[in-house]
Amino acid sequence: MRIAFTIHKFPPESLGGTEIYAWSLARGLTAAGHEVHVFYPLAGTPPEERQVVHEGLHLWRAPLPATRASENPAAQYWHTFRDAAIEKDFAHFLAETKPDLVHFQHVQGVSARLISLARHLPRVMTLHDYWYFCANSQLIRPDRQVCGGPRAGWSCVDCATARADLQPLRALRPLVALPFAYRNTYLRGLLRSIDLFIAPSYFLRQQYVGQGFPGDRIRVLENGVDLERLRAESGAVVEPPPLRPHIAFIGSLAWQKGVHVLIKAFNQISEQAALTIYGSEKVFPEYAQELRQLAANPTIRFAGALNHRAVGKALQTIDCLVVPSVWYENSPLVIQEAFAMSVPVVASRLGALEEKVQEGVNGRLFAPGDDRELARILRQLIGQPQQLASLRQAIRPGPDMWQHSQMVEALYREISGAKLA
Repeated sequence: MRIAFTIHKFPPESLGGTEIYAWSLARGLTAAGHEVHVFYPLAGTPPEERQVVHEGLHLWRAPLPATRASENPAAQYWHTFRDAAIEKDFAHFLAETKPDLVHFQHVQGVSARLISLARHLPRVMTLHDYWYFCANSQLIRPDRQVCGGPRAGWSCVDCATARADLQPLRALRPLVALPFAYRNTYLRGLLRSIDLFIAPSYFLRQQYVGQGFPGDRIRVLENGVDLERLRAESGAVVEPPPLRPHIAFIGSLAWQKGVHVLIKAFNQISEQAALTIYGSEKVFPEYAQELRQLAANPTIRFAGALNHRAVGKALQTIDCLVVPSVWYENSPLVIQEAFAMSVPVVASRLGALEEKVQEGVNGRLFAPGDDRELARILRQLIGQPQQLASLRQAIRPGPDMWQHSQMVEALYREISGAKLA
C-alpha cells in the first residue's frame, strides 16, 4: 500500500511528541512493506532537498516563504488553516505519488483544504489535540484556566487579544469573534468527509463528541511506543543523577506543562532525592528563567532538552517520572515511554492522564496545580522505596510500535474496502 502522511512538522527538523509518533508509525508501516510519503511544510529548504528519502521514508517538503514569520496577525491567523501555495503543492504531491490512502496527522499551519483536495481517496485523521475546534489547540485561556470551548468564537477573542497591543480589540468582540466562528465552521464542514478518526484517548474522543463531531467514526487507539529507539545504544551522554531516588520531568518547558508545580513541590522536600528537569529553555525563555528562580532545593538540576534517541537512556536512570500538567493532556507519549521502561508515573488528575495512570497501580495521581499534595506523594515514594518497587512491578506497557502499526494498517484496509464497496 502506498500511504501519504500529512503533518505540520516532521523529524529530523522537529522532534515534538506528534512528530516523533508520526515518524515512528511511518517507519513501522515501512518495515511492514508499505511505501510511506510524508508531506509537510519547511521554510528555507533548497529546491534539491524538497524531495528526499530519509530512513526509508519519502519526504516531500513544501516550501514556505521567508516572510511568513513576519506577517501581520491577521495573515498569520489565516495561514494557520489556509494556504494557497501549500494547497497547490499538495495537489502536485498527490498527482506524483498516487497514494492509496491519506493519513492526516495534522494540518495546522499547513492547510485544512488539503482534506478536500484528497476527497477521492480514503482518508484517516489522527486527533492529536483540540485544534479542530480550538484555535490555540490546547483549550487553555490566557488566565491559565481550562477553557470550556469556543462558544461561537466568543471565547477565542480572549486568546486572540492576549497580547497587550491587541487588547483594545476586545471592545469589538462580536467582530473579532466572526473569523474564529468562520474557521471553526469551515473545519467542521471539512471533517464531515473524513472516513475515520483515530483518538489516542477516550477523553479526547469525548471532547470532540461533545463539540458535535461524529462519535461513530472516532476510534480510540492508544499510541504505540518505539521500543527499538528506547532500547537502542545511541551513544548519547546522559549525566547520572547526584542522588537516588531520582525524580524527573521530560518535556516542553511551557507553563501548561506545570513544571512550576513540580518545582514548588520539590522545594518542600528535605529527604535525600534528586529532581532533574529535561526540557529546552530556549522555546519559552521567560518561563524557563522563572523556573530557575523558583528552584530553591539544591538537588534540582536543569539538564536541557533530551535528544529523542537519548530518552530511553535517561529513563533508565529515573525512579519516578512526574507529569504535572495543568491543561487537558490527551495522550502524552512520554508516559507510555516511561511505562515501556518500567518507570512509575505521578501525574495530575486531569484530562486523559487519569486513563493512563492508575492510582496506586502503575503510579499516583494528584489534584492539578496542588504542589502540597504532590510534595506529600513524593515524600511517600522517597521514604518508602518498597512502594516505588511495587508500582514498577505492576506496570503493564501499552502496544509497541509494531503492534500499533498493525492495528492502524487494519483500519486502513477497513476504510479502503468500504470506499471501494
